Amino acid sequence: MEGLPDWLQNLTAEELVEARREKLQHLELWKKLNAGQLYQVTSQDVDELFAIFDVEGSGEISIEELMEINKVDGLVLTSEDVKALGRDADKDGSGLISAKELYKAIIQGEVAYNLVKKSINEETFAQQLPPGECLIDDLIEWMRYEYEIDADLWSLPQTLFLFAIFQYCATSKIPVRSNWRMSQNYDAAESGSYKKSFMYDYTSLWDFIAMTFLEQHAHQDLDLHTVGRYFVRNQMLGASRFRRVHTEPMRCSIPPYLQRVYYPFPLIGLLCYKMGEQLVDDRFLLYHERYSVLQKRIAQWTDEYWLDDNTTSLSIDTVYMNPALGTWTFEQLTWFFESNGYLHNVQTTETFLIDPYKEWSNAIPDALFIVIITRILYFEMKELLPAMGTGLDGIMNYLQLWNVVDWLTIIWGVVCVGLWFIAVWQLQTLQGTIEALPLPVYDGIVRANRTYLAPWEVNIIMSHDDYYGRLGNMFDAFQAVSIWNESFRLVAVLYLFILMLKFFKSFKANKRLNVVINTLTHSVKDVSHFGIVFLTIFLCYAWAAHVFFGGNIEAASSMFGAIYWRWSGAVDSTDMEDLTAVGRVLGYAYSLSYEFLVLNLLFGILFGLIFEAYGRTRAEAGKTDTLLTQIRKSIAEMRRKKDFVNDYFMICALEDEDAPAHPGEIVTVRSLCEAFASSKMTKENAEYIIQHVRDFKMSKSHEVEVGLVDALKLVARMRTISLKSILRTETLLKQLKDESQRPQEMRYRCIMAGFDPDIPEEMQEFIRVSTLQALEDDNPLPNVVPQGPQESKHSMHSRAYSREHSTKEGTKDIVEDNAKEEHNFKEKQLLSKAEGLELAISKMHQQHVQSVDSIREELNFYRDQSAEFEEELSNLERAVRSNCRKGQEGASQVEDRFKDANLHVLQDLPDRLLKLSVMAKASRQIVESGKTGFSSDPSKRLESRIAILFQHCQTFSDQAEAQQDLCTLLDRLISTVSLMSAGSGEKDNKRS
Repeated sequence: MEGLPDWLQNLTAEELVEARREKLQHLELWKKLNAGQLYQVTSQDVDELFAIFDVEGSGEISIEELMEINKVDGLVLTSEDVKALGRDADKDGSGLISAKELYKAIIQGEVAYNLVKKSINEETFAQQLPPGECLIDDLIEWMRYEYEIDADLWSLPQTLFLFAIFQYCATSKIPVRSNWRMSQNYDAAESGSYKKSFMYDYTSLWDFIAMTFLEQHAHQDLDLHTVGRYFVRNQMLGASRFRRVHTEPMRCSIPPYLQRVYYPFPLIGLLCYKMGEQLVDDRFLLYHERYSVLQKRIAQWTDEYWLDDNTTSLSIDTVYMNPALGTWTFEQLTWFFESNGYLHNVQTTETFLIDPYKEWSNAIPDALFIVIITRILYFEMKELLPAMGTGLDGIMNYLQLWNVVDWLTIIWGVVCVGLWFIAVWQLQTLQGTIEALPLPVYDGIVRANRTYLAPWEVNIIMSHDDYYGRLGNMFDAFQAVSIWNESFRLVAVLYLFILMLKFFKSFKANKRLNVVINTLTHSVKDVSHFGIVFLTIFLCYAWAAHVFFGGNIEAASSMFGAIYWRWSGAVDSTDMEDLTAVGRVLGYAYSLSYEFLVLNLLFGILFGLIFEAYGRTRAEAGKTDTLLTQIRKSIAEMRRKKDFVNDYFMICALEDEDAPAHPGEIVTVRSLCEAFASSKMTKENAEYIIQHVRDFKMSKSHEVEVGLVDALKLVARMRTISLKSILRTETLLKQLKDESQRPQEMRYRCIMAGFDPDIPEEMQEFIRVSTLQALEDDNPLPNVVPQGPQESKHSMHSRAYSREHSTKEGTKDIVEDNAKEEHNFKEKQLLSKAEGLELAISKMHQQHVQSVDSIREELNFYRDQSAEFEEELSNLERAVRSNCRKGQEGASQVEDRFKDANLHVLQDLPDRLLKLSVMAKASRQIVESGKTGFSSDPSKRLESRIAILFQHCQTFSDQAEAQQDLCTLLDRLISTVSLMSAGSGEKDNKRS
C-alpha cells in the first residue's frame, strides 16, 4: 500500500478503518475543545487531525470523512456542531476542504461561537463531573421539575373533566334561560296604559301601579284567562306583596334664613327624613279579589299618604310557578327614593327548580363532582403529610403557588356543594308555607261563581289578617331560597376563575400550551410599570369626563360610573349638543386627545410589550413535543418507574434541613442507594435518576444564549488581553535586544575610557573604575561613561605613554605628525577588532539559541515518552486491579459454593487434592519423558509466562529509573547551559 503513512502500512481494509478510528480518539485537539480552550488550538493540532483523513496526501478531504468526528467518545461537539463545522469549512460548496479551511472554521466559525456560549454558562461544573455522578442541588431541582411536570400533565384531563362536570351541574341546576325570559315580561310594561318612562314621583308611581301593573297581574276575564295566571303560563301564588322600607323622622338644625325657606310652618318643627333606623311595612294585593277592589285599595294607600318623605324604597314581590318548566320565580320590582327626589327602579328575578332531583339520574353529575374533589384532596394530602413530617421547612416548600391553587379548587368546590345543599334544604320548607294557604278553595269559589271575590267573601274562608300572615311567611321563605340560589350563582362564577387557574397549572406541563402563561409571566413587570402610567392618564380623563359630562350623561354622573363609561364607550356628538361653543371646543379636544393618546398610543405600547414577550417566550420554547407525544412518553416512563421509590418522598427527604437523606454534595449511584436503603432503592433506580439529572443539566446549558451585552464584554475582554500581550511582547523584545547589545556596548565604553578590552586585567580595572564612578554619581552603570579620579587618569596616561614608548623603540626622532598617524591607525585596528568581536558574539548567540531549542525539543520528546510510559503503567495497574477484583469475585463465588456444602465432603477434600497433585506429577513425568500423544507441560507454560511477565515488569522498572535519571541529567544540563550563557561574555574576553 504505497503512499500511506507508516502507521497504516501492511493493514487490511478493516484494520485500516479501526486504526484510523483508534488514532482519532487520542488527538490532543479534543482535549482543548472539551475544555473550551480555543486559544490553545494550533495549526499543528488541525494538521494532525487532517492527516488522519488525508491518507493519500492530496491536501483535501470530503465532508463525509469529516463527519466521522461524531464517533469520537466524550467529545463536547454535537452532531449539529460537526455539520456547522463542515459548512464553515466548505464555503465554496465544492464538498472538499483543506487543512487551512478546517483550522479557520474551528477557531472562527459557528463551533467557536457555541463553545464560547458554553464557557459563558456558569453551570458547567455538572458537565465536568465524571459519568455516574451529579450534584445534590441539581438532583433536587430535576426531581422537583419532573414531579411537577408529571403532576401537571396528568391533572389536565382531570381538570377538563372537573370543568365539564361543574358546567353541566351549574347549568342544569340554574335555569338561567327561564330566568331571563321572566325578566323580559316586566319590559312589556312599556306597552301598558301608563308607561315606565312616565314615572318620576309618588303620584306617577301610584298611577303606574293602578293601571299598568294591575293590567298585567290582574287579568279577571275568566273566558280568556285562568285564575291568577301571569302571561298565560305562570301561576301567581296568593298575592303581590308591597313592602315599604321607611325611617322615623329626626329633628335636625339648619341656618335660620334657610329654615324660613324650606320649613314655612315653624309649628311642625325642623324634621330630617331618611336618616334613622329602617323599618318594614308590608301590604298585599290578593289576585282573588275583584279588580275594582284592588283599584280602591291602591287609591286608599295613595290618599293616606302611605309613601311619604320617610320612605326609602318600595318593592313589589310576586311568586310565580311554571309547571311546564318545573320552576319557581321570585320577582321583585323595587323603587328607590333618593334624597334628591330621583326615583330609581330596579327589577330582579330569581328562578330555581321546583325539584332538582326529580329523577335519580340528576344526582350522578353531582356525585362525580364530589368524587373528583375528593380525589384532588387525597393527592394533596398525600403530598402535604410527608411535607409536614419534615417540619416547617417542608410545609413552606409545599406552599407554592400551584399547590395553593389546588387547595382553592378543593375549598371553593366544597363551598359550592355546601351552598347548593343549603338551597335544596331551603326548598323543602316551601311546601309547608304553600299548603298553609287556602289557594285551591279561593280558586274553586271564583270558578264556581264565575266572578272574583269581594273582601267579605275572602273573610268567609279566612280573615285578612290571618291570610296576610301566612302570605308573609310564604314570601319570606321564597326570598330566603332566592338569596341562597343567588349566593350559589355568585360562588359558581368565582369557581370558574379558579378552574381557569387550575387549567394554567395543567398547561405548564407542555411548552406549547405554556407559551401564553410564560408570556404573561415575563411581561408582568413591564405591564405593571406601564399600568402606572396608563392609570395616571386614564383616571385623569375619567375624572375630566365626570366633571365635564356628568351633568348631561347619567353614566358619567358618578366617579365610578365615569371610569366604566370612559372605558366602555366614547363621547358621541349628541352628548355635546347642549354645551356652549367653548364647551364644544373643549369636548372635541378632549375626545380627540383621548382617542390618540389612550386608544392608539398607549394601547399600541401595551400590545407591543405583550407581543415582544410572546416572541421571546416562543423562541425560548424552541422545538417541543405535542401534547399527545408527551402523554405517550409519560406513560412509557410511568411503566418503567413503577417499582421505583416515590419521587415526592425523595424530594421531602432530600430537602429536610434538619436531617437530609443525602448530606453530601456529590451524588453517586452507591451513595443514593445507601441514602434510601430503607426504601429499598435499586441500582437501576439510582442510575436512572443520575443519568436523567445529567441530561437535564446539559439541556439547560444548551438553552443559554449569548446576548449583545455578553458579546461586547467578550470582545472587550479579548481586546484587553491582546493589548496586554502586545505590550509584554514589546517589553520582552526590548530586553532581549538590550541584553544582546550589552557586551558590544561594554567593549565600546572600555575603549572610549582608554582601556584595552582584550586584556582581562584592564577590563577588570575598567569595571572597578566604572563602579566607583557610578556610586559617586548615583547613576546606573549602563548609562554612565566613567570618569575616574586624578590618579586613574594618571595611570591611564602612563600606560598609554609606556605602550607608545614601546612601539616607537628604535626610533629617535619622532615628530608630532607621525604620532597622530600612528594613533589613528591604532583606532582603526581597534574598530576592526570590535566588529569582529561583534560578529563572533552574534554567531555565539545563534548557536546558543539553537542549542537551547534542541534541548527543549529533546526535553519535550522525553516528556512525551514519560507520559506514554506512565499511561502504560496505569494500564498495567488497571489490569492488575481487574485481576485482583476477579480474584475476589472468584473467592466470593467459592465461598458461596462452599456455603451449603456437606462438611464430610469438605473434610475429604484435602485427601482428594493430594491425590490430584500426585496424578498431576505423574502426568508431568510422562510429558517430560516425551511420550507420543501428550502435549507440552501446562505448568511449564505457566512458569514461562510468569517469567516473561517478571521480565516486563523489570524492564518497566528499569525504564522508570532511567527516565528519572534522564530528567535529573536534563535539569543539570539546563542549569549548566544557563550558567554558560551568563558567563559567555567573560569567556569570550578570556579567549580573545
